Amino acid sequence: MVGSVLPCRNSGKPVACFRSGSIGHSKFAPDSPDRSPVHASSASRQGLSVIAIQAQQLSKNYRQYAKPADLFKEWLLKRPFHTEIKALTPIDLTIEKGATFGVIGDNGAGKSTLLKLLAGTLQPSSGTLHIEGRKSAILELGSGFHPEFSGLENIRLACSMLGLSAVETKARIPDIIAFSELGDAIMRPVKSYSSGMFVRLAFSVVTSIEPDVLIVDEALSVGDALFQKKSMDRMMGFRDEKRTLVFCSHNLYQVKELCEQAIWLDHGVIMAQGDSATVVDDYQDYVRSRQGGSPSGQRLSAETDAVSDVYLQDVTLEGGVDTAEGAPLFRQGDALAINVRAEIGARPVDDVHIGLVLIRNDGLQVYGVSTLIDQCNLLPIDGTVHGVRLLFDPLMLMSGDYALEAWLIDRSGLHVYDSRPVCCQFKVRHESSEVGLVKMAHQWGPVKHAAAI
Repeated sequence: MVGSVLPCRNSGKPVACFRSGSIGHSKFAPDSPDRSPVHASSASRQGLSVIAIQAQQLSKNYRQYAKPADLFKEWLLKRPFHTEIKALTPIDLTIEKGATFGVIGDNGAGKSTLLKLLAGTLQPSSGTLHIEGRKSAILELGSGFHPEFSGLENIRLACSMLGLSAVETKARIPDIIAFSELGDAIMRPVKSYSSGMFVRLAFSVVTSIEPDVLIVDEALSVGDALFQKKSMDRMMGFRDEKRTLVFCSHNLYQVKELCEQAIWLDHGVIMAQGDSATVVDDYQDYVRSRQGGSPSGQRLSAETDAVSDVYLQDVTLEGGVDTAEGAPLFRQGDALAINVRAEIGARPVDDVHIGLVLIRNDGLQVYGVSTLIDQCNLLPIDGTVHGVRLLFDPLMLMSGDYALEAWLIDRSGLHVYDSRPVCCQFKVRHESSEVGLVKMAHQWGPVKHAAAI
């Protein structure tokens, strides 16, 4: 079954898109972008048994008319009166089953257009698209539920569109309501919901059917901190179960940590594709270059989602010499220790980790490390207060003014409980004539003779 939510007024809320069954293979002619027939074929005939999504020369163009009458003139005179807007130039894309795939880029880069094509809410202008298995999506624009229906009625409607029987729907409803945490609001019309409530309902529904392919376009940024963590944990579970996830976000930290592969789009063109860390780095280099090469451009930082019972209590420096400016002074080679204490509330100790980043006063990230990376836990101090001490001995930074970024993150590294973006400012001075960022161990010696060519 292929289904779509009922059309309704645009409320500016995320759209929940539903597809069930094997989608098969679709081919679209360039000259008829929105009225092309769909031809189904099996994955076995296409040799795509390990491929979840394959797009070949997939594109999307829009026609822009200077005035409404031009549309009628074009139909009457049989010649164009429009400007062609290329939202997505022909691209080739292959995503294997079980992969987590990120999509990044500036606003207007074509990210949402691509995800809408994958979700089936837009039809391509040209190219072929094959998606294997059941898919669900949460997109950014429009409204995916009927505004006059209650949350419960929309759950039943959505499950029906996903091909679930009445018995299956009845069995899933308690879990959907419980995960959404909407309580009595589930009986209210969704037109009365806030954006956050709408996201709770949409995400709970589209993930409850355990889709083979889940497509998420920025929608989770609307929800509150606790629900964002629940949602991220569920997406991590999908990744562990080897389901396919396509994730679009401006949060580069989440893309880098959650996704294995990624693409960077710019004006509908793929600028980079491959390992997510490499693609994110390429995009950040591009952003910095547009800002005149300043290293204080867009940095790789997680977004803070403060949770009331999990927070940083204090971050302090140990060592150095007090100065009139208040920032302690360290000499290169001194020992620098950082003490961090955090309230973890009822969280398991292995679900709360500390990340620290050394930053120079121009915004350059010098070095970052976390207890998650080093596989160690916070140690108990008093009740639910835990902490850790990080020691740099010797401190090998070159002269400069520095500060710390402190992050309190969960075990996935994706959710941020709390943060201190700039704290613990300090100075470093060195006596030698060396230049650069850090002093590196080195030695001079005789030249090794290269083999003759």
